[in-house]
Amino acid sequence: MPTRSSTPSSSPSFILKLFKLVLNESRLRSRPSFKPSQIVLVGPEKAPARASNSKHPSTICHIIARYWFLFGLAFFIAFAALFPDVARYGGYLHAEWTIKYGAVVFIFLLAGMSLQTQTLTDSVLRIRLHLLIQSISLVVIPFTVFGLVLLLFKLHVNMNSLLLLGIVIAASTPTTVSSNVVMTKTAGGNDATALMNAALGNLLGIFVSPALVSHFQQPLIDATPESDSVSKVGSQVNYGDVFLQLGLTVLLPLAVGQIIQWRSPDAIAALKKRLRFSDMSSFALLTLVWSVFSNAVHTHAFSAVSFSDVLLVAIINAVLYLFFCGICILFAYIPFPGDHIPAFVHKLRYSRKDTVAVMYCGATKTVAMGVPLINVLYESNDAGSVGVLMTPLLLYHIEQLIFGNIQVDFLRAWIKDGEEVEQETEEKMRKTKQAEVAKQQHEEDAVKGLAVQPANKALNGNAVTENGHVAIDFYFANDKK
Repeated sequence: MPTRSSTPSSSPSFILKLFKLVLNESRLRSRPSFKPSQIVLVGPEKAPARASNSKHPSTICHIIARYWFLFGLAFFIAFAALFPDVARYGGYLHAEWTIKYGAVVFIFLLAGMSLQTQTLTDSVLRIRLHLLIQSISLVVIPFTVFGLVLLLFKLHVNMNSLLLLGIVIAASTPTTVSSNVVMTKTAGGNDATALMNAALGNLLGIFVSPALVSHFQQPLIDATPESDSVSKVGSQVNYGDVFLQLGLTVLLPLAVGQIIQWRSPDAIAALKKRLRFSDMSSFALLTLVWSVFSNAVHTHAFSAVSFSDVLLVAIINAVLYLFFCGICILFAYIPFPGDHIPAFVHKLRYSRKDTVAVMYCGATKTVAMGVPLINVLYESNDAGSVGVLMTPLLLYHIEQLIFGNIQVDFLRAWIKDGEEVEQETEEKMRKTKQAEVAKQQHEEDAVKGLAVQPANKALNGNAVTENGHVAIDFYFANDKK
């Protein structure tokens, strides 16, 4: 065998490399934040600079990717303020056709393609749950907000009346199409229930929302102290035109998308994942907001609205959203103090996953239908008034996205705690059942032991029949003697 005459350990260059390696390792240990993938081979001095520079872009990109809708919303509003002629009605893009109808049809076509038919079929029979969600969304919230705004009018609050009327219109719209489903799923809730009620709510909203706005409109106009500025929105609602336009722009695309999804579910699922339908719908929604604000800036609609009024609307929206979230949780989960919960509460209470779906579907409001609804109901009014009426709905949409994303982490932890409590309860019930079975078995063994004693006594007295059985009667007869 050939001998190894020159080993690496005897080489001076190897010792020098080993020394450098130990030196680099000691530096890395003194800076534990560095990862092996961040080490640069050209020299240990350049590794920290490269590693520190790589963190900031990635963090910024992560924030932008997570909240891109909010950044996009700010960008389009700023762009509309600077260049209103691009997306206003009659402008360069002819937004009265391309955005007012094209974007809405696109949103609901994608919504129809995203809703899984089988999932909707499985959850459609939960009538009581759907009734609870739609009652909160289309009855409790609209009438509560209507009463609140009417009270503010009666108290002669110093606030723009169009904004207050816009708050009532925003409350009369159905739940969102996609964001409630996304947030419910992210929080670990029942996304099938959210999916079903997103479709059901927007279908009912075509008929219920115009009726609510028409019912609330005249009492609010009569109560407002600014009769001259609000009377121009008090036109009579033409239900035929409303149902026709909303049917063509909302219901028909939704049905067509559902048919496409039903015919080719696998292909649509792959296409949905590849093209990111939810992001495409959100971008189309941004174009609607862009067009609305472009019209408002072009007609100087916001000149009559002060910053303090907008700030007050934002505060009212935040309070209303959090309050209605609490109402949803109260009606769905029915919190009860103490460990001993009555049977009727158990029967009426929904699971924590269902409660999350109820909250997100009940308290959220849609811009995708709200904007077309306002455009249809008040198409005879000037674009400036329409822009002011949409402002509360747009602010509410922004705030529900912000609060909803914050609530996701808390709700996910709440669901996890509930699952742990259920596991502990099941374990206690299992141990209790085992103890009861053991106790019952012990009692049966004790009874058998008492029955065996006379038999043993009879056997000791040789009172046995020919078949080997104890002659109990014979024993007792002899015992009496």
